[in-house]
Amino acid sequence: MLTEKSASWKFELETPELGNPEAVTSFHAETDTEQLDSILYDGLEFTFEGPVIVDAEARWADSDLAVSLRISAVFSAPCSRCLEPSRIEILDDFLYLYSLRKKTSAEEASAEEDFHVVPVSRWQRFFDISDHVWESIVISLPRKVLCSADCEGLCPQCGRPLRNGGCGCSPKEVDPRMEKLLGITIEETPE
Repeated sequence: MLTEKSASWKFELETPELGNPEAVTSFHAETDTEQLDSILYDGLEFTFEGPVIVDAEARWADSDLAVSLRISAVFSAPCSRCLEPSRIEILDDFLYLYSLRKKTSAEEASAEEDFHVVPVSRWQRFFDISDHVWESIVISLPRKVLCSADCEGLCPQCGRPLRNGGCGCSPKEVDPRMEKLLGITIEETPE
């Protein structure tokens, strides 16, 4: 399940002067934190802790328009092991190539490209890059959030976080459903 992009998100980038390989246009925006809803992604809720900062730059690359994006955002999400709020910072660069050309099958087969080709039907004065900003944020979110690499999680018996030391529960207690497995011995066979 993924939250949909907010309708209030609008990022437009002006196209550089057509035919001028030296022309560059840029764009800087910071979203208002109050307008940002949490993102539900892959079973986790990511809450914005500050504005999303978007820096974009467009320049001609032969007959295509290369748009580089730099996305910066700070989120809070529960740790996957202990459920404590964890801070996640995103600072990533992305490259989108707007092109009038249709992709050939050889271009489609190349999975190692460092950019995403966006087919367009015609050049416009402004391009709406809102979807690409949203896409860049979502693919930057971690699938598993950890408050620290050595997080020990929760005690399976009492549910207390183990990051501040033991909770006093006996580790020797065994789930009664698993007791029969304790009597199993595994014999190794020589190869």
